Amino acid sequence: MPNINRSGINIFYESFGQSAPVLVFLHPFSTNHYIWAFQINAFARDHQCIVMDHRGHGQSDKPETGYAITDMAADVVAVLDDAGVDRAIIVGNSIGGMIAMQTSLDAPERVIGNLILSSGTNLGADVPPEVGEEMQKDWRAVFGGLMASGVSAKSKAERPEITAFMEGCFNNDTNFTTEVWWASVGDPGGVFNWNISDQLKDIKQPTLIIAGAEDGATSPEQNQFLADRIPDSKIKFYDDVGHFCQLEKPVDFNNDLRDFIKQVV
Repeated sequence: MPNINRSGINIFYESFGQSAPVLVFLHPFSTNHYIWAFQINAFARDHQCIVMDHRGHGQSDKPETGYAITDMAADVVAVLDDAGVDRAIIVGNSIGGMIAMQTSLDAPERVIGNLILSSGTNLGADVPPEVGEEMQKDWRAVFGGLMASGVSAKSKAERPEITAFMEGCFNNDTNFTTEVWWASVGDPGGVFNWNISDQLKDIKQPTLIIAGAEDGATSPEQNQFLADRIPDSKIKFYDDVGHFCQLEKPVDFNNDLRDFIKQVV
């Protein structure tokens, strides 16, 4: 279980399998690398698979500041360097998708292609002022509601463990803390303030966007915004899925990822 240190911050990652092309999996905000459990064993037989915990999450350090998406993209490049990987396909969910897009802009030579799962940019622009006020009172309750809206009705009824996993992640101080929440929210380049709307046209790598039709965390419209502006990108919507397709419909998601790999290598 290696850690790399970039600018004094320890970043946790693990690698499974050996074969190229390499896949890098980037998890959503407030969760950790375990969210990719249905993908790692399925793909490590044929690919080297790298999972990591973003700074502020899981087994990585939780600094007081430094939660810009550009910093997290630089962490990904540092992990690739440490693992001896020149180029990789990046699979990113939510903030993981943001980090993938930023990595494609900052280090395009390192990215073969992107599978962006339920993500967006400039998310804070759609947050009503009253929601911000409620966050000041009880951010866990507000964020818990957002995460609940990110799971489809069908998944809530048939797969309650998905919601339980999400709630466990952001309520567990060894995984994600109040201090990390406010540092991320307050960072000018952080998850809610990051805005590359004018730079999406500069992402040249093959890109597939997958989004849930019932996603209340990053809406279908926010995902379509990405697809409309990333050149030659494709988008696919899943019915009965919210924000976490890799958990809600893992078999279908894995099949789409396999097809994408074939298309870009």
